[in-house]
Amino acid sequence: MTKIFTVLFFILSLSIFSQNRIKILDSENQKPISYAKLILKDKSYYKNTEENGEAALENDEEVSEIQSFGYENLKVEKFQQTYLLKPQFNEIEEVEITKPKFQKSFSVGSIKKSSMGFSALNISWMVVDLFKNEIPDEKVYIKKIKIPTQVHNTIKEATFNLIFYENINGKPSLEKTKNIVVSCKSGKHLTEIDLSKNPIPFPKDGLFIGFEWIVNEQNTYSYITTVNHPDGTKEKNVLKHGTAPSFKAYESVNSNVMANSNLDWYNIFNTKTRKTVYSISMQLELTN
Repeated sequence: MTKIFTVLFFILSLSIFSQNRIKILDSENQKPISYAKLILKDKSYYKNTEENGEAALENDEEVSEIQSFGYENLKVEKFQQTYLLKPQFNEIEEVEITKPKFQKSFSVGSIKKSSMGFSALNISWMVVDLFKNEIPDEKVYIKKIKIPTQVHNTIKEATFNLIFYENINGKPSLEKTKNIVVSCKSGKHLTEIDLSKNPIPFPKDGLFIGFEWIVNEQNTYSYITTVNHPDGTKEKNVLKHGTAPSFKAYESVNSNVMANSNLDWYNIFNTKTRKTVYSISMQLELTN
């Protein structure tokens, strides 16, 4: 029994000492920056900080850049335990509509579902879809967004970034226009984001809206699967790690779904090479 405890303690000690913990703070108020993105040198994946602004790095992981919406990107030249990000613009007090009065309601998109969906491992990505504004002669705003989400049963609550980009000639703009951190419960749910007190303008050109996974300890889960290799062989009972949540898609006539894995935007479903294409299962509720 003593030997078993000794071995377990040794393994736990190795795990602790093989990690370097860092913290990301706001340079002006010293508050932790939740879910900041850590770009890792010579790695095909990235990590995010936890809600408390902290993250654990393995010995072979080196941060080359730190990014967070609303802050200037920070190029990292040497290892530090604490990094400070400079706000990109002065904080402006947000006006909240306490008793909004809406005259008309419209909807864009669909929450239909199929067996097709989007999920992430530790190599994360961003996925967006173009939501077109086909409402004539009306200045409209987004008051609610509905997204079917699925969170692994070992996770009580997962978070993801709901991301917004301008539509520039059928492609997402270089910079995000808005980023909302959304929480979703364990299991299958229709996650709703209520924007009625702070409605988002919906331009005539429409918006690219989608999701970006937050790769951290909170959202990570493990599962056993079978791996099919290119040579036709199968490897059973392989331990894999995923990042919650997963999202759904539905079959559509045309697809404007685009993805980005920290390089450039590309079309996921090419109508020239695929018989079946899909759209993100998401519905916008609009109002004037």
